[in-house]
Amino acid sequence: MNVFTKIVFSFALFASLGNTASVTDVGCSKDATVVFNLQQCGDSPCALINHGTDNTLAASLQNDEVVRMLIGFDLPAGLNKISQCQLRLQQPVSSPGGAYMLTASEASNDWDEDLVNGQSNIPTGNVLGSVDVSGSARPDFIDVTAACKYAAKNSRSFSVWIDSSGPAVIFPSRQTGASTVLRIVS
Repeated sequence: MNVFTKIVFSFALFASLGNTASVTDVGCSKDATVVFNLQQCGDSPCALINHGTDNTLAASLQNDEVVRMLIGFDLPAGLNKISQCQLRLQQPVSSPGGAYMLTASEASNDWDEDLVNGQSNIPTGNVLGSVDVSGSARPDFIDVTAACKYAAKNSRSFSVWIDSSGPAVIFPSRQTGASTVLRIVS
């Protein structure tokens, strides 16, 4: 989608929502890189190491390297009639170059940033949305509306896995003050 198309789409979205639309940006409340592989990292399997308080998040699905980002949000109370929820990652710190795809999938909310690892939380949810990314560009929004609406009506907690289609892409974590944002239009 080129810049002109994005502007026209944004204007059309705003116009279709009328003057009563409200946009709320919610920063993530927890995030972690989770490693799923059989490799050893020193004396321990890499999958047992917690990366929840690292300054970066990584995602990679290449060969035997399976690394995912796990991102959680606490949704504010009083969100009525959500029309759209979009996930927005920050500018990558490091990217594989060329084109790659980021995919968001449902995740359990039952995890702790200080404890999560590749054996404590296994990805099992449905794909919510994806976005194509080119080089080191900041990824565009990923639509996660259906799962976000469900969370807003039930637990008010919302978590997603983020996968990359290729070599490692690295983003700043919330520990740096540059957290992933969930944009909620109601």
